[in-house]
Amino acid sequence: MILFFLAFAAFFFVALLVLISTIGITLASLVTLFSAPAQFRRILRDRQLRRNHALEHATINVIEERYGPSRLAGLADHDGFTIQGGATPDLVASATQEALDRLRAGERKLAIHPRCGTSLIAAQLVLAIVFLATVVLLHQLSWIAFAAGLLAAIVLGPRLSLILQRFITTDARIGDLSITSVEVTRPVGKMGLFSMVVLGPICVHTAQGSGPATRKRTEPRAKPVQGDVTLITGDREEIPAGGYRVR
Repeated sequence: MILFFLAFAAFFFVALLVLISTIGITLASLVTLFSAPAQFRRILRDRQLRRNHALEHATINVIEERYGPSRLAGLADHDGFTIQGGATPDLVASATQEALDRLRAGERKLAIHPRCGTSLIAAQLVLAIVFLATVVLLHQLSWIAFAAGLLAAIVLGPRLSLILQRFITTDARIGDLSITSVEVTRPVGKMGLFSMVVLGPICVHTAQGSGPATRKRTEPRAKPVQGDVTLITGDREEIPAGGYRVR
């Protein structure tokens, strides 16, 4: 009897948790449905942000081509992008330069990455649209609308993400985008000796305009290339890092 009661209590708790989570996800998706258009308009007006976003994706794709799947994450803004997850500065510098060259050569597929935050927005948009459509068709709010929304988000969300990345959130036509510096930042929230052994986020700064970083490379792609990119660590100590300087 006690085991039956415990099993029933566990089932009830899990069912309640699933119900609350589903309702919460649906509500968040409905909010995204109305807020996403403004976000997309802002991104479309900032072409350099879209180019940096494309270069960020391409950099992670190059690293994963070399070493396989990773836990790297990135965040782009108007002035460049940040890579975090344990990559070394010289690796990020060389991968960014290769990504820049390959995008300039026309490899636009490098600008698309399945783990992009756009995937979450795409899934929420699909969920919200299907949820509302199901409610309208059924003329009532039922579990079918929630289930249909979740299923559609799982199946169609990744496909919509690829479209949004291709036409809205990235721009693989990077033009004269150049790398100006690669900076190692201190881990946020780490204290004491632990902050000295944990590698912080790598910030890649970019700018529009001609410069040393935009010159076409003549060496094979796998060979390190000398460049004017500067890597900066917190202690300002200069050490060699492949074809670059670390300061």
